[in-house]
Amino acid sequence: MTTRGQKACLVVDHLVEALGNDPSSSLRRALILNDIDQHPGTTQTEIMSRLGIDKSAMNREIEWLFNYGCVMRQESEDDGRAKPLEICGYSKRALDSALDYFQGNHESLKKFLEGVTKILKQEKPTLRDARIIATLYEKGSATKGEVIDNLYSGPATTDNRAYKKLVDEGVIKSGQT
Repeated sequence: MTTRGQKACLVVDHLVEALGNDPSSSLRRALILNDIDQHPGTTQTEIMSRLGIDKSAMNREIEWLFNYGCVMRQESEDDGRAKPLEICGYSKRALDSALDYFQGNHESLKKFLEGVTKILKQEKPTLRDARIIATLYEKGSATKGEVIDNLYSGPATTDNRAYKKLVDEGVIKSGQT
């Protein structure tokens, strides 16, 4: 039987995969990807309205998603300026795997991401930060080394910096090193 902590870790792992295997992707980007999948053919303006994201931030996020092959833009039949969006390829498969833990319910995944965002208390928390929190939730307590060992195969300095930032901000307590 999979525990809630294990499920949280797996969901974050699938979201990392959906976002080009980039654990430095923001939870906001994951929210946007989830929203596009929930509303295929949606436009940036509609996403901004639903998620409360400003235009410049939305433009940057959509450009990133497009450049990494997570979404495709289509031509609108009604409005030449509108570019309806759809999730595609590896992002679709990985997001579907994350949604499996929520019985395919996009709103439940959204609530999960918003909840983790609140826990992290940061301006722009990342999936790496979410994985640290999920790992600690799953293990109950762990040393810094154990937490870092459960992260992604990125630079050790990046993982250490993310862990230290969460300690400095009081989100987590430092374990043994």
